Amino acid sequence: MNQHTFFPQVQNYYADLVKQLADAQEKISMTYLAFEDGEWARRIINVLREKAAAGLRVQLMVDEFGQQLDEPRRLLRNHEILESLRAAGVSVESFHPSAPKVSIRNRMHCKFTAIDKHTAFMGGSNIADYYTTWSDTNIRVDGELGNTFHRLFDFLRGFSRDNECVALDPSDLWAGSDQLRMTIPNQHEDIRTALLDLIRAADASIHLRTWYFLPDAEIMDALCAQARNGVQVNVMFSHQTRVRLVDFANYIPVTQLARAGGNVYRYAGKYLHSKTAWNNKGDVLLGSANLDAHSMRINFESCLQMNDPSLAWDLRRAFVNDLHTCLPQTSESCERRSLTDRVLSHACNLAAPWL
Repeated sequence: MNQHTFFPQVQNYYADLVKQLADAQEKISMTYLAFEDGEWARRIINVLREKAAAGLRVQLMVDEFGQQLDEPRRLLRNHEILESLRAAGVSVESFHPSAPKVSIRNRMHCKFTAIDKHTAFMGGSNIADYYTTWSDTNIRVDGELGNTFHRLFDFLRGFSRDNECVALDPSDLWAGSDQLRMTIPNQHEDIRTALLDLIRAADASIHLRTWYFLPDAEIMDALCAQARNGVQVNVMFSHQTRVRLVDFANYIPVTQLARAGGNVYRYAGKYLHSKTAWNNKGDVLLGSANLDAHSMRINFESCLQMNDPSLAWDLRRAFVNDLHTCLPQTSESCERRSLTDRVLSHACNLAAPWL
C-alpha cells in the first residue's frame, strides 16, 4: 500500500519537496501551471541543476498562459529562470496545446512532481512564494509507483507537440495502490466520475474543500440528495478568488445546498486553494481539479483517488481547524444580500461554464 504524507502548510510541503528532490537517483518529472521566481523556486532550481549535472533525466513542464498570467509582475524574471534551467541541462517545456481535438482553451492545470519510481507530490499548489500565505492541500505519495507519473508527463507533453502521441490509457492509470484520475478535453471526464462516485458512496459524511464552488447540475443534485437523506454534507471554499465574477456566481449553488441541509462555509482568510474531497468511508480524491466546468471538462487535470481513512481524518482535522476563519452560509444569509448583489449572482451563475 502507498504511504500518504499530508502537508496542511505549503511551506512544509515545499521544504519536503526540496529534500526529496535532492535524494533523486534516476529521474525527475515536474508539471505545474506556473513556476514563479522566488525563494522556493530558487531552492528547487539549485537542486534541479545539480541533478541534471549529475546525469539525471530532469524535466519540467509549465503552462504557457499560466506561466505568463498567474503573476504578471514576475513575467520577465520567470522567463529568465526557465532559460537558466535549460542552460543547465533541464528539459523545460512550455505547454501550448496543438494536438487534434484540443485548443488554446484547454490549459494544462496538472500539478505533480515524480521522483524516480517511488515518490510523487500532488496537490493544489504551484511553485510560488505567495502560496505559503494561502490555505492549500498537498501530499507526498511513497510506494511502488513505477513510471506512471513519468509516462503521464510524456503523454501530456504530446498534446503540445504536433503529431506526437504517447500510448497511454488515462482511464487505467495506477501508481501503486492509488488510481490516477484525469480530465482530458473531449476525451475523459474521469475526475468528475470519481467525484460523483465518492459523493454517492457516503452514508454518513462528505467533505469538500475547493477554490471554486461552481458544480454542474448532476454534481449539485448528488450533493443535495445526500444532504436531504441525512448525510452530513460539508463544503468549504474561498470567499474571494482571483476571479471576482466567480465570487458572485457561487451564491446560487450555495443557497441551493444550504436549503437542502448542507453545511457551507466561505473561507475568509487570504485564499483557500485546496482541491480535495473525502467521505466517511475513507475515500479521498485530491489533486489539481477545482469544482467547476473548466476542471471537470475543459482543462488537463490530474487527481489521485485513494482509500486512506487516516488521511481522511487528517483532512477532516484541517477542515475543522479552518472553520474559525470561515463565514457560515445559510439560505437566510444569502437571501439577506441586496437585490443588486442577488441579480448579479444570477447573471454570473449563468455565465459560470465560461468563467
